[in-house]
Amino acid sequence: MASEIEKTVLGRYSLITVTANTELLVEGLRGILDYDAETFRVNTVSGIVVVTGRALEIASLTAEEVLIKGKISSVEFCM
Repeated sequence: MASEIEKTVLGRYSLITVTANTELLVEGLRGILDYDAETFRVNTVSGIVVVTGRALEIASLTAEEVLIKGKISSVEFCM
């Protein structure tokens, strides 16, 4: 039951989890717009998220989430 509620809520919102400044998990992914070692732009159900840093890379990717690793310096939300 709890997972059904989580899916309903997350269906309308993105969940972004930052661990220290080395990992960023984005749930509610709609797609990766562009990326390189310094900038990631991802489309989520809540809008566009821009991650900047150094040595950024995709550590894991599914249809619904992406895990970005590297030295994260900023996370920006664009509506």
